[in-house]
Amino acid sequence: MSDLRMPDVNKVFLAGRLTRDPELRYLTSGTPLCKMGLAVSRMYKTREGERREETVFINVTAWRGTAEYCGEHLKKGRPVLVEGRLKSDEWEDKNTGQKRTSIEVQADRIQQLDWDDQGAQAPKPEPRTIEEPVPEDDIPF
Repeated sequence: MSDLRMPDVNKVFLAGRLTRDPELRYLTSGTPLCKMGLAVSRMYKTREGERREETVFINVTAWRGTAEYCGEHLKKGRPVLVEGRLKSDEWEDKNTGQKRTSIEVQADRIQQLDWDDQGAQAPKPEPRTIEEPVPEDDIPF
């Protein structure tokens, strides 16, 4: 019997708002690195019909060109779409000696979901009513 395995997939798409200004820095090798926080909310109704909001806070790390873009163009509160993968980190707490873990998103792509505050926004089109001619066989007289 052969060993059939499902392929491993580690891909996430998140849309939310930045919780702080992105922190751009450069490693000693010169590689750009940018860390930021993302809040992702979901609205739902309880069994009693009450509307509630659940928010998850996620750390995001971007590298190279994406890191520089984020550090130069994004600010706290900006809505963004993040595409990437989950990465787990494990360390020992210096004070307690306990093992600690965290999960963050390693971003492959980050896209703004609104216009740049300093750029010109395209005007919203005026709503228009389009009147279609009524076919003659639909006229009741």
